[in-house]
Amino acid sequence: MSVTLESFWNRITRDVPTLHEINELQQDINRVIRDINQKVPGVLDTETPVLQVTDSETLTLTFAAAGKTINDDGLGDFTVDYGFEAGQKIWFRGTGAVNVTEMTIVSIGNDAATNDQIVVSEVITNDAAIEGILEGFTVLTDYSYDHVNKTLELKAAVKQLIDVIVDDVSMIRKEHDVVYDVDNESSGYYCMLGRSMIKLTPGIFGSEGGTIKVKILEEIAEITTATFATVIDIPQQYEIMLEQGVLYYLLSRPAHSGTGVTMELRDKNQRQYLQAIGALSVLETERIVDSENFELEYQYQRQTNAD
Repeated sequence: MSVTLESFWNRITRDVPTLHEINELQQDINRVIRDINQKVPGVLDTETPVLQVTDSETLTLTFAAAGKTINDDGLGDFTVDYGFEAGQKIWFRGTGAVNVTEMTIVSIGNDAATNDQIVVSEVITNDAAIEGILEGFTVLTDYSYDHVNKTLELKAAVKQLIDVIVDDVSMIRKEHDVVYDVDNESSGYYCMLGRSMIKLTPGIFGSEGGTIKVKILEEIAEITTATFATVIDIPQQYEIMLEQGVLYYLLSRPAHSGTGVTMELRDKNQRQYLQAIGALSVLETERIVDSENFELEYQYQRQTNAD
């Protein structure tokens, strides 16, 4: 269900004509969303929190001494040829060294007579030409990705991680020592660092770009603004429950109760809502549920005695 607050307002005010404050509606919508989030394991979703963009050929870059400008000597407009954009995080990989591991693009410019330039957020101390590959990572809002350490932090709304998929291949969850093993060349492993941080093995991306997808169970988002244009994004199976719960909570407010008709309507929606909430699965909040594709480094094998 994705409807505007205006549309939902029109539905609710048919039964609660005394409703005049949109903030009251927002508060009671969020009360119902919190009720649902406390009872269900989460809503299944697959997102692409990390998208890698790289150039298609080796660049020769020069760095202004103690400055924030990366120059590309005439190989083409960064914005057109390579897909980089302002706000994107970038890293440089090549034969030279840069004194920062992560930079954010502030602006991109193109001057055919001189250089294509990327202005970044961090000061770069190198002043010599460097050959290598410029890598850019677009990170979805509410996620954080560390390209150097290959760690991905899940957003706060994630209740459970189901799967990690790199370039359409499901990763295998391993123990920490396997993923951190410096001699491990496999790109197909990850481990959990606490409840919300994923650590992947170093070789997950080549130079051709790629994606990290996560299949997750996440909370339904509360609405944070109270305007008629605000969108309520809730799964369709909870649509009727949302309306029942909002009517129950609104009609329990002194400003909207008091008559026999409103009390009868409140009692009806209370019964229906509490029954629906009670039928939902209860989340075991204290239990960390392993990913479905978890695999230990070792496996026990049954031995049989020879006849």
